[in-house]
Order: sequence, then C-alpha cells, then structure tokens
Amino acid sequence: MNIPPGFQLQFSRTRLICRPGGVSSLPEELQQIGSKRWMLVSGTRSANGDAAKAVRQVMGSSVVAHWTGIPQHSGVDVISAMAQHARTNEVDGFLAVGGGSASDSAKAAAILLAEGGSLADHANVFYPPDRYVQQVLTKPKLPIVAIPTTLSAAEVTPGLGIRNNDGHKLVFWDPGVVPRLIVLDAAVCTDVPADVFATTGMNALAHSIEGMYSRVRNPASEGLALQSIRYLSKALPRVVDDPADVVAREQALIGAYLSGLVISNARVGIHHGLCHGLGSMGGLSHGMANAIFLPHAMRFNLEAAQDQLAMAATAFDTAAHALPAAEAAIAAVESVSRLQQRLGLPSRLRDSGLDRGLLPRLARHAMSDRGLYFNPRRASEAEVLDLLESAW
Repeated sequence: MNIPPGFQLQFSRTRLICRPGGVSSLPEELQQIGSKRWMLVSGTRSANGDAAKAVRQVMGSSVVAHWTGIPQHSGVDVISAMAQHARTNEVDGFLAVGGGSASDSAKAAAILLAEGGSLADHANVFYPPDRYVQQVLTKPKLPIVAIPTTLSAAEVTPGLGIRNNDGHKLVFWDPGVVPRLIVLDAAVCTDVPADVFATTGMNALAHSIEGMYSRVRNPASEGLALQSIRYLSKALPRVVDDPADVVAREQALIGAYLSGLVISNARVGIHHGLCHGLGSMGGLSHGMANAIFLPHAMRFNLEAAQDQLAMAATAFDTAAHALPAAEAAIAAVESVSRLQQRLGLPSRLRDSGLDRGLLPRLARHAMSDRGLYFNPRRASEAEVLDLLESAW
C-alpha cells in the first residue's frame, strides 16, 4: 500500500451520547439498531463495576449472554471461544463495557463471526521498510455498542489488536466494527481508579500526538488532535486530584473520544508500534506502556516531526506560539514529561518491572507493526532497539 498525495477522510455512522446518566437511555437508543439478543462483554473488574451494573439494570432480559473474563491483552483463543458462545446463544449484538480490551474483543468476535476462517487470516501486515498490506473485510458485522470506562478510545476506531499465542500483536482494520452507539457516561466511571484514567489517558494523548505527525495526517485529524490534547492535559490532573470529579471525568472521556477520531484517519506511529509489544510480550498494561514511552518516542521523531510537535506544544501552552519551531517542538516533549510527573507516572521502562532481556525481541516484533509504516521517521531494527534502551 502506497500513500497517495492529498488525503482521505472516513466518518462512521456512530451515534454518540455524552452526559451523566446516559446509560439510562440505552433501551430507547437500541430500538433504532434493531438487535434483540445482546452479549455483554467486559473484563473481570469491569463486570463488577458501576457501568456494567447500570447496563444490566436497564437492559434486563435483552442481555442473553455474558463474556466477562476479558484479559488486558485479549488473545485469539479468547476470541474463538467468545465467538462460539455468541453463536450458541444466537447473539445479534455486542455491548462492550469497560476498557479497550472489551471493545477490541467485541470487534474481533464480530470479524470472526462474519468472515470465518481463523482470526489471523484477517490481520494486516507491515513488511519493512515500506510495504503495508491491509485486508479488506467486506462482510456485514454484528452491531456493537460501547460504554467505555477508561480512556483507551478503542471504542471509536476501526482498528483493534489481539494477541496471538506467541505473544505477537495481530492488528486489524475494519470500518464495519466501529460501534453503532457510544455512551460516555462519567457518572458510572467514578469507581474506576484514578491511576487507570491517568495511564489510559496517556494512551489517548499518544493517539493525538502521533496523529499530528503521522504520514497520513490531514487537516481534520490535526484540528481534532489539538482539541484532544487541550482536554486531556487539563482534565487528567483534575481526575488524579479528585477522583469523584464527574466534570473532569467527562472532559477526559471527551478528550479520549476525540483522540479516537484522530487515529481513525491519521493512524499511529512507532510509539504504538512498540507499546503493542510492551503489552503483549512484556506484560505491561497498554495504558502503562503508553504512559512511560510517549516522551521517548516524541524525542525519537523530534527532527522529522518538528513542525507538528511545535503545533502540539501550543495545545499545552498557548505561549509556545512565540517560540521558534525547534524550541516549541522540544517544549511539547517537556510538556508531556511534566504531565507524566504530575500524574505520578513512571518515566522509565526499568521502573515498570519489564525484563530488560526482552528488548531485542521487542525490537524485532516492532518491525512488523504497522505503526512503523505510518511513522514520520523510518527506523531500522538497530534504531528501534536503541530507542528501547534509551527508554529503559
């Protein structure tokens, strides 16, 4: 796949509801979708949280099946079993409640049910240095409704990642699995620990920053990214200071939603390319991997993305407008590092418990991740390993 000149945009048919108490409107909203037999998909913690309880209460007998053991890095075996459970219960829609793994699992199960074969048959592949093969998945998918309780923004995008049995992250792209309805209800998220909002919020921030300098960036994604950065950089410290602040939670959810719109069109780069492996092979949560790694990836791209990072700096601090581009780009990196510290997050991989011996394997894994294709700076395996070492 070669990137043509100009740019393209694709907007989904998703309906968004954003208000405290929004979950209560699910029965009326779902009448427009037409499905009658829903499967509730969540992780173990999310299944016992306020959001899932609220969904079960308002949906009643319309929820005919549950799949509530989604791990942080959902795998191909989980998806196969989940799809079979959906067939057995004649499910005609998925309710994804919780974090990114719940949304990604619902998307993956919808792909497997529609496309058949094995899940790996439908994954996209990057062949270094510059060939990217994206599968075209055309069969109609079961509708998905998402009630996110973290800031992963997985519920917004056509993309998803699923771990295969050797730890490799398979990545997919299918506009047909974008949720038909997304409910941002901050009132049912206040039981989610503030540190989860902080780490997943850094993931959302990474979406927007990488979208700013992606090789397929465009004017629309640029504007969305700047607004996302503004929301996240202001809301995340407030959530950490006062986890019961519903307004701050809602603004963070909005910032994350905007970041999902960014990467639905602009895609992510080397940062996410490495974070996928840090999670699936290294055992870090995706949020924690993003929280640590983002400033390091920005420094790696500093020269190739100077103008875009300079623009991003103005979303953190309007005074950056007055700086020369080179200084403003550095200011963007420093702003992210300050936010990292403000949220009480680690800044080095060594502080995460990651086995340093995995770094060479992580570098090799990253070379087949599509993030390296969309990154503004080309990278060899040796350069990727150097980046991991510097982050260590």
